[in-house]
Order: sequence, then C-alpha cells, then structure tokens
Amino acid sequence: MTDFMSTGEFVGKVALVTGGSRGIGRAIVLAFAGLGCKVTFCYRSDRAAAAAVCQEAAGRGWQVIAAQADVGFSDEAQRLVDGVLAEHDRIDILVNNAGVFPRRPIIEIEDGEWEEVLRSNLYSAFYCSRAVLPAMMRQRSGVMINIGSISGKRGSRYHAAYAAAKGGLFAFMRSLAKEAIPYGIRVNAVCPGRVATDIFGEQMTPAELERFLREAPIGRLSSPEEVAQAVVFLASDASSYIVGETLDVDGGLSMD
Repeated sequence: MTDFMSTGEFVGKVALVTGGSRGIGRAIVLAFAGLGCKVTFCYRSDRAAAAAVCQEAAGRGWQVIAAQADVGFSDEAQRLVDGVLAEHDRIDILVNNAGVFPRRPIIEIEDGEWEEVLRSNLYSAFYCSRAVLPAMMRQRSGVMINIGSISGKRGSRYHAAYAAAKGGLFAFMRSLAKEAIPYGIRVNAVCPGRVATDIFGEQMTPAELERFLREAPIGRLSSPEEVAQAVVFLASDASSYIVGETLDVDGGLSMD
C-alpha cells in the first residue's frame, strides 16, 4: 500500500463494486476490504467465484458481501443498490466494473451480442450510477469510479462492441461528473491497458501476447492489483481535486 493509504480514511466506509468475482473487480473488492471498507460486490452467474472472494476476505477478517445481480438491467441494478442502502444506510464509493469482453470480427457480431455487450459494459454503469446518485446527493459526498479500457480510446480489432461501450462510458463519466460535483460527489475513470486476467489470457494466442508485450513501453502486462490501486487512489482524499478525469494505467501505451 502507498503511504497515503495508511491514514485509516477508508475504515467504515461503504463500497459497492459491480462485477467483483474475478479479475480486476476481485482485486478492487479485496483492496477496499483490506483498507477497512464494508464492501458489497455483485456477480452475474459465477457463484463459486463469488464465494471464493468472500471466503478469502473472511479469512483475513474483512467485511465483504456478494450479491447476485445482472446490473445491465435497470430493476436489478436498483435492487442491488437498495439492498446496500438497507444494510448500511449509505454508499460512499461506487465502482462500475461489470462487463463482458467477447472477441468477434464486426461482420460476425449479431444484434443480440451487440446489445449484450453494451448492456453489460455501458448500461450497467448508467443504471447503477443513477440508482446510487440520490443517496450520495443526500450525503453531499461520494465517489464514483468507472473502469474503462484503452479500447474505448483507440478502438480494438475484434472487440468493436466492447470498444464502443467503453468509449460511451468515458463520455457518460464526464457528463455525470459535471452534474454530481456540486453535491460533493467526484466522478472519474480508470483506463487499464492490457491486464493479466484469465479472460484476457483465454482470448490471446501466444503470438498476440508476444506482440502486446513488444508494444507496451513498460514491457509487460499489468496485474489486476495495479489497476485496483489506481481505483483506491481516485477514491481517496489524495485525489480530492480530480474530477471528470481518466487515469490511464496502461504501461505507456497511451503515449503513442
């Protein structure tokens, strides 16, 4: 942990993380829990992975709750948020991380898959942010952090729907930031590059992975934990003057 994380500022705060059962989301859940947050995360279908996150947190004495919800649908996002508010009466941190990452040439993307990708990666952020916003407005405080992708800035071969969703997410984040900041609510985004998650690894051939490593100025993939630390920074008081911005965590790819 970096030095500014040793102040105890997160102890007792309530955090909601969407898509928290694996990869970047899992790392974010555990990072906030380890700092003393009361964390609820949602998962769509992988109950075993969600249980493993809760078990790991419990073994360390951390407060983590898993809730099944498909936050790409308005009613389920609202139900999730209502449950957290019923339990804690407030939400201090929202991390919109839920998403899917299918690999498909544009000419093979069917209507249903296009809709599913936008629903999971973009609609979910809108529905959860809209559901959380009234509580944060009453509190006159809060932080929302959206997990984007370098694909949303540069495009990505065979990931057109995902790139479109993440590009829309950045525009939504900036619009939300302008509406929320008068209430003391900061909204920002983290933009990972290529992260060593199981989903990423499943889709890449050895030749593609070698090319990605050559392209990254830093010479390696990032870990989910490195992305999580950027999220924690944006949720902390150390970033209190950062509003409507995107923090690139991409090993230098955005320098091109």
